Amino acid sequence: MSKNTKKASGFQLLLHTLKRVIQRDETYIEKVSAYDENADYIKIRHNGTTDYGNIVYVIKENCDHDGFCATIRFIICYLLYAQEHGFAPKIVLTEKFVYYDEEKSREISNPWEYYFLPVGDMYDEKSALNVCYGEYHQMQTIRELYDLNAYRTGNYTDERILSVCSPIVKKYLVLKPEITGEATDIIKKVKENGGKILGVHYRGTDYKQGYHNHPVFIDADRMITEIKNAIDTGEYKAVFLATDDLSVCEKIRNSIGSTELLMFSDVFRSDGDKSVAFTESSRKFHHYLLGYEIARDMYTLSLCDGLLAVKSSVGFLSNLYKHSRNEEYGYMRILDEGNYDSEKYFTARP
Repeated sequence: MSKNTKKASGFQLLLHTLKRVIQRDETYIEKVSAYDENADYIKIRHNGTTDYGNIVYVIKENCDHDGFCATIRFIICYLLYAQEHGFAPKIVLTEKFVYYDEEKSREISNPWEYYFLPVGDMYDEKSALNVCYGEYHQMQTIRELYDLNAYRTGNYTDERILSVCSPIVKKYLVLKPEITGEATDIIKKVKENGGKILGVHYRGTDYKQGYHNHPVFIDADRMITEIKNAIDTGEYKAVFLATDDLSVCEKIRNSIGSTELLMFSDVFRSDGDKSVAFTESSRKFHHYLLGYEIARDMYTLSLCDGLLAVKSSVGFLSNLYKHSRNEEYGYMRILDEGNYDSEKYFTARP
């Protein structure tokens, strides 16, 4: 189409729209106004001639500041959207992904595949006949429809959420064998001896900041009391601890007596109030490893017999992985002191 033809078409569209507005065509006005927010309006691009018969739905990260499990939770929403519309999903993360690692990307170009098996790698969006790129409002529509919010404790046991999301996790969120293998290995000895393990997830660091709508920080003393209460039932021979907060590790170790404490020793942790996701380090593949460590902790929690956790996407996803294997925790307690209603927002990478 020539530039003159495009100008003429644009002018005709302007006149047509102006006429509908003057005539107060409310239906037309509503549709046009909602175009970029209505999940039923799909923008399909024709990039080539391949993959005829499919609409390739390309999923990327939302932004440059979502944590690992928050990103995965939102990707579940995109996958549900693709499923409900009959699209063929393809997940391709970019350098905006918080755990993008320039050095690692010389080996693996798609950051999704640092940690997960490929989704939709048989499709080439650059040459496919029909391509649709996932948009935020599409994800948000699904998120609101199913209330996929990790900061509401009722959502951890909501049968509707579990029944809808667990098959998606099983089909698409397949972690690489090295991650699941290390998770299995750390708990193997206790399991082989017939012991049960209490999985504990404690969030410190930036949870202390009090960001708007984030969970109210649970201090270490409260978590230790809850751990002791669970151990006192006599059910658990060991505790697996997943935490980003270096300051609580020894406190918890010293508080549980003869109960064995399991934790990965190579995890990068902090005793400050800054998210470890935004730290820098001289270690090779640092940003890649930050994501690896979260994925491994999250999956290990799903292998435990009980779950004691603060509200976060890590515990939320652990529970989904548990249910994706048709299992459930014998004991689950999510600590909840509400969410902050403050004017402090975390919206960008520091």
